[in-house]
Amino acid sequence: MRSFENFPKEQKKKNFLGLLFKSFVSISLLLYLGSKLQWNKFFSYCHSIDIRLLCLSFFFCAFQTVLSALRWKILLYALNTKIKSWTSIQLAMIGKFFNAVLPGGTSGDLVRIYYALKLFPAQKTMISVSIIVDRLIEGIVLLVLGSLFGLLFYRQLEGQPLVQKAVLFLFILTVLTLIFLASLRTTLKWGLKLSENFFNQKKGIIVGVLEEIIRVLDTLKNAYGKVFWACMLSVGVQLSAIMMFVFIAGSLHMQLPLWLLVVVMVEITLVVSLPISISGLGVREGSVILLLSPYGISPELALGFSLLSFTIGVFWSLVGGLFFLTWRKK
Repeated sequence: MRSFENFPKEQKKKNFLGLLFKSFVSISLLLYLGSKLQWNKFFSYCHSIDIRLLCLSFFFCAFQTVLSALRWKILLYALNTKIKSWTSIQLAMIGKFFNAVLPGGTSGDLVRIYYALKLFPAQKTMISVSIIVDRLIEGIVLLVLGSLFGLLFYRQLEGQPLVQKAVLFLFILTVLTLIFLASLRTTLKWGLKLSENFFNQKKGIIVGVLEEIIRVLDTLKNAYGKVFWACMLSVGVQLSAIMMFVFIAGSLHMQLPLWLLVVVMVEITLVVSLPISISGLGVREGSVILLLSPYGISPELALGFSLLSFTIGVFWSLVGGLFFLTWRKK
């Protein structure tokens, strides 16, 4: 894999234009939202923040990263590859840092793959697939958890058509994702046959990579016990995220039911993953205001909730930057 400093000029130009577009979207949305707010009311909410509860939200944000790092370690162990827990945590923090500073919601994973391949140069496909599967497990658990809470409390959404539509969209997305997962091996097998019949140049490389991916997935399928514990850790990751949101809401003295916070958390995560703004800025805030306004939460309070969530994530991303600097020195 090439160094990140050696991208072609065309790719650099494309990334720069993408960054400009996302900056425009974020700044435009923030300015629009800001023009609609009563800033004296917003600052009064800021002055009343419960610092103790806010500190607990910082802890649960960090705990998420630790659990996700251990989840990847278990997946590697299922693939007969050992990695130290501290090394796994370091790579997770580095990925968190690059998710914040680079365009796109998967930039951190690409950087994590890059540095993981430095540790395991002879297992490129396996390492790459393990990180993709790691994120796939996290996403599926997130969707299932959000859909479950949304459907269980769907009757309480009567009179709130926007939130109802969000829950239904979440459920449909969850079903489609599970169908995709169930058919993934069949799709890869079909791709393998297609490569063997139609590709001439680089046919051997494509076939070899697809066969390796299928072998990795089969190995994980047979190691169902370890995959189960990886899923349980992913549940822990999402529960930690829920607790982070609970304590942020508590620090702002927001009175919201737990199930609604879960649905909002899932929706925010999905919105932030869209590559249309800088780290979800503007899009996140607008979504939170829309989702919480039917429940009596003022735009100023919803904005404070969103910005605090973003600030906590940025804080730990900057800590991940320190891990990155240490890693580069090695």
